[in-house]
Amino acid sequence: MGLIKNRGGFEMSFSMIFSLIAGGIILFLAVYATIKLVNQGQETTYIEAAKSIDNYLGNLVTGIAEGASTKISFRKETRVIFECSPPSEDINSPFGKQTIKFSEESGIGQKWYNSTNKITRKNKYIFADNVEQGKKMFIFIKPFYMGFKVDDLIIMSSNNYCFIRNGAGPSRIIEDLENLQMENVHFADSRDACGKNITVCFGYGCDGDIQVSNDQCSGCEYDYEAGTVTKEGETSSYVGNLLYGAIFSSKNIYDCNVARLGKKTAALAELYSEKMRLVSLKGCDSRIETELNSLSSENIIGEYSTAKEMDEYNALANCKIYPGESYGNA
Repeated sequence: MGLIKNRGGFEMSFSMIFSLIAGGIILFLAVYATIKLVNQGQETTYIEAAKSIDNYLGNLVTGIAEGASTKISFRKETRVIFECSPPSEDINSPFGKQTIKFSEESGIGQKWYNSTNKITRKNKYIFADNVEQGKKMFIFIKPFYMGFKVDDLIIMSSNNYCFIRNGAGPSRIIEDLENLQMENVHFADSRDACGKNITVCFGYGCDGDIQVSNDQCSGCEYDYEAGTVTKEGETSSYVGNLLYGAIFSSKNIYDCNVARLGKKTAALAELYSEKMRLVSLKGCDSRIETELNSLSSENIIGEYSTAKEMDEYNALANCKIYPGESYGNA
């Protein structure tokens, strides 16, 4: 039998060397197989978690209500990754799309296991930071109108926010959020009272992590119905309930969804224009042709005042073209 003898005098047979090498390979394969099985199990868990969120989103609609909220709990610290694609010429995705995927904290291998599976939705408008992380995900929903209802805005967050009251200015916004009873949304009279929460303040030059300004607009009915939100050094313009999207989401997600909502607004305006032409054949004057044509520009920020005026005309018309924001569905 062949022996190998080192300088210290230790002898080792070829069979012993082979056994050690073979044992190491078997151990490696066993560990590798275990990690693969765990990863496959995690992948299944992420698909189920993504579908669970998707089911929540499908059931969460405002209807005639002004808003709704819910909460999702995860069994481990979880990262939820959001991606958004703007409208395109692709016939399969004319209004753009959004995807959600998960990364759960793992005790084996890398700290975070990244799922390769995505849940894609073309008919949802989800506003969130690019990555939300935690054991709980808070969701609330608000309708968005351009005269007619365009769609629901879905706001998702895992961080804690503190809104600083500032006199009578943001009272409607504070009241709206208080009515939603979100566990991660708090209120205080000063920044110091907010502790370590992300602070949201109102007014030009205010002292907060997120700064909300108020702009005057024709047809606006309350303060902060239009303005800008500055977050992480970037400023976004908002109108109506897009305020909440600008506060709670990353700018790239916000801008993408604004473009998607603009595309849908234009498509709905075209449908209502066709309906208007049909009712006019019956001698019924709807009075909103010019405004509907303006909304075909897809510029929902710039044409918001036009939409407010259109809604007033539609409410007074003998033949109402759509159920409007200013009556019965506010």
